Amino acid sequence: MKTKTHRIGVIGSGNMGGQLGRLWAKAGYEVMFSSRNPEGLKLLVEDLKNARVGTVEDTIDFGDVIVLAINYGTLQQVIDKLKDRDKTIIDLTNPVYWTANKTLAKVNLNGKSAGENLQAILPKAKVIKAFSSHYAASLQEGHREYPIAVFYTTDFEINKELAERLISDIGFEPLFYGGLERSLDIELYGKYSNKIMSREEALASIGQ
Repeated sequence: MKTKTHRIGVIGSGNMGGQLGRLWAKAGYEVMFSSRNPEGLKLLVEDLKNARVGTVEDTIDFGDVIVLAINYGTLQQVIDKLKDRDKTIIDLTNPVYWTANKTLAKVNLNGKSAGENLQAILPKAKVIKAFSSHYAASLQEGHREYPIAVFYTTDFEINKELAERLISDIGFEPLFYGGLERSLDIELYGKYSNKIMSREEALASIGQ
């Protein structure tokens, strides 16, 4: 298999980041996984020839595309390392946290989405919001009867071709949903939260 042009750094290699990173590696992309415990990721990459494990700093240096798949409470630590870096970022984060009562609550971003907020904080980056409303189980190989539609948003026209290639190369149907100001719909608890749809069903849902 021919190696793809872009190198993908995955920050947060749990259910979502780990699953997507493995799919990209199997599709021919060079991938580096990172977490707060890189040693614990060796099993994740042992059967992948073009994947490796590193620190968060290594991963940011490695990838021209950075996948953020971390808990929102740890986002600031990564933002500090991404400042002034010209990276394309695929943002999977959702602005939620666990309360003392073990329930999920939303972080107050003054009506903005996590994608909008991230772009404002990292103006040199080019943010793509995608996969935030999906559960990890829906991304697994062998569990999809048809290519699942994945909405994405971005404020950069140049990002659209890349986003569509990255999404379609791992077996999903990419659909541009608009600029980052529309990202609330495709984040957790939004209009499309864990909605599993074909391309036709997704287009019908937005009146196309």
